[in-house]
Amino acid sequence: MIHCKRFLFLAGLLIPVLPLLAQKQSTVKTKKEAAADDNLNKRDAKQRKQGMWFYDIPVHFGDPGYYEFGAYKDDLKTGLWYKMTRDQQLIAIENFKLDVPDGPAQYFENGRLVSVGTYRGIYTPYDLDTFMVTHPITLEDTMVVVPAERGYTKHGTWRYYDPASGHLILEREYQVDYLLKEKKFELPKRTEEDKAIPSRLPHEGGKDKGWNTGKGKNKKSLIK
Repeated sequence: MIHCKRFLFLAGLLIPVLPLLAQKQSTVKTKKEAAADDNLNKRDAKQRKQGMWFYDIPVHFGDPGYYEFGAYKDDLKTGLWYKMTRDQQLIAIENFKLDVPDGPAQYFENGRLVSVGTYRGIYTPYDLDTFMVTHPITLEDTMVVVPAERGYTKHGTWRYYDPASGHLILEREYQVDYLLKEKKFELPKRTEEDKAIPSRLPHEGGKDKGWNTGKGKNKKSLIK
């Protein structure tokens, strides 16, 4: 029942964007399809990205190609963004605010949910931040201008699932990227060949950073 509800939820999210994938795979387009393409990848008079954008990321140094699509507002990612394999299996669903992940995120392996959690975004609509600095001797206040920082942290509960069975295998509690506690769960007994191994997320570091196909030296993160 859980898997059924999860499938129906994801299906509802993807129905509006699946025609875009079909268009990418067809070389002959109708007038209706051409009009739909005209509404993609648009820029305003200031050359800022606006509305829905669709990317076809090619294979690069052994890393597999994938599709990525979502909306921009004033050149910044906003709302839900999706990543999918070339055969239209989900890789990730992430929520963005002012161009950084903020809110719920889901990651998939072979189209099956493997982790779900929440990010807390660190963002500002401005390029620069200002703050007051007090001189330790004269006590004189001076206004200092610095580049605004952007980023994101894990926050709250993250859950990791065995992609083969869908069983919960790991639960972690974060406070702005600081791991407070974790709890592991045992799977029903299976053969050694089918043993579950918690997978790393696309943004996590180490040798498994990004797409780890065992080929090439470029392991850049999929998250821009």
